[in-house]
Amino acid sequence: MLAIGLMSGTSLDGVDAALVEIIDGKFYLKKFITLDYDNEFKKRLMKNLNDSTAKLSEICSLNFELGYWFVKAIDKLLVDTKLTYNDISFVASHGQTIWHNPKQKGELVPSTLQIGDGSVISVKTNITTVFNFRCADIVAGGEGAPLVPMSDYMLYKSDSENVILQNIGGMGNLTYLKKGCTIDDVIAFDTGPGNVMIDYFMKKYYDLPFDDCGKVASSGKVIDEVFAYLCEDEFLKRIPPKSTGRENYSADYMEKMSCEMCFEKYKKEDIITTITYYTAYSICYQYKNFIKEYDKVIVSGGGSHNKYILNTMKEMLKISVCTQEDLGYSSDAKEAIAFAILGYLTLNKKAGNVRGATGAKEEVILGNIALGKSEKK
Repeated sequence: MLAIGLMSGTSLDGVDAALVEIIDGKFYLKKFITLDYDNEFKKRLMKNLNDSTAKLSEICSLNFELGYWFVKAIDKLLVDTKLTYNDISFVASHGQTIWHNPKQKGELVPSTLQIGDGSVISVKTNITTVFNFRCADIVAGGEGAPLVPMSDYMLYKSDSENVILQNIGGMGNLTYLKKGCTIDDVIAFDTGPGNVMIDYFMKKYYDLPFDDCGKVASSGKVIDEVFAYLCEDEFLKRIPPKSTGRENYSADYMEKMSCEMCFEKYKKEDIITTITYYTAYSICYQYKNFIKEYDKVIVSGGGSHNKYILNTMKEMLKISVCTQEDLGYSSDAKEAIAFAILGYLTLNKKAGNVRGATGAKEEVILGNIALGKSEKK
C-alpha cells in the first residue's frame, strides 16, 4: 500500500510531501519533496494568521487555494516515480493552522482551524483524503496538539533508553518515550517557539528566510536584557499538556518586544544570537523541569539544521543530541510521515491521539474523510 502525507507548518515555507509505503503495519519513506510557496501567497497566508488583519473572504478563498497547492505537491512528488494517482491508496493532509485556541477564553470555546480543504484533493486526484485531524481531540477535552506522538511511539519506542524526540519547526514540540513505555506512558507537548522568531528577524534584518545552519547566530553574542525579557514568557513555565502557535508568537508580539527592548540599539547579529539561544534554552527548560530522566535527544524539523541550536542544547544537557539524519532518516520528512500514519489509523478506525500528549479525556479517531475512487460511469 502506498500513501502520501502532506504537512504545511507554522514556518509557512511550503508543503512537505512524503510518499510512504505501508507493509504489515510498518511505514517506509520512499520519497520526500517540499513545494515552496511563492512570496505573494505566503504574505496572504501570514496576513490571515493575525486576528487584526484577517479577512473572511480571503480565508474562504485560501481554504481552497491551499487544496490546489497540495495537489501540486502531490504531482511534484510523483514525478519520476512512474506512479499515477490510481497507485495511491490515500492522502493524509494536515492542512494549514491559521488559529489555535485549545482553552476557553471568555465566550470563545476551545477550538482550532486548519484550512486547505481535503475535498479539493480528493476531487482533483480521485484519491481518498483524510484531513482536519485536530478537531476531534479538542472536542474530547484535549489541546488538539501535538499529534505526532502516536507515530513517534510506533517508530521509536525503546526498551533500553529514555528518548526525547524534539521537533523544531515554526514551533517546537517534544515526545518523551521512557524506556519500555506503553502508549499510556507517552508524554508530549509544545516546548514554545522554534524557528518562528528567528525567521521573522532574519527576514526583517537580513531579508533572508532563515539563518542558514545558524551562521548568523554563531557570529553574535547573547544580550542579557533581551534574554531576560524572553524568559518572562508565560508559556515557558506553564505545566503540560500545553500547545501554542503563531497566535501567541505573532508579528505584533515580536514588534512589541522589539519596541520595548529598543532593538535598534543592538547589533543585528546579537539579536539573532539571543533569540536563537532562547529557543534552545526554552527547549532544555522543558526537559529539566517536566521530563527529568532522559538519555538521548533526537532532533527533527528545520531547526535540526541550525548548528547553533544543536550545540547550545548539547552544552546545556550534557547528553547525546543528534538529528534524524544522524540515524539515517529525514528530519524534514518527519511530520509528513506522521500524518500518513495518522491517516492510516483513521481509515482503519483506530484512535490517533495520545491522551498523555494532548490531555484529552478519551482516545478518539481523528480527521474528516473525503472519499475518492468513485465509480466511473
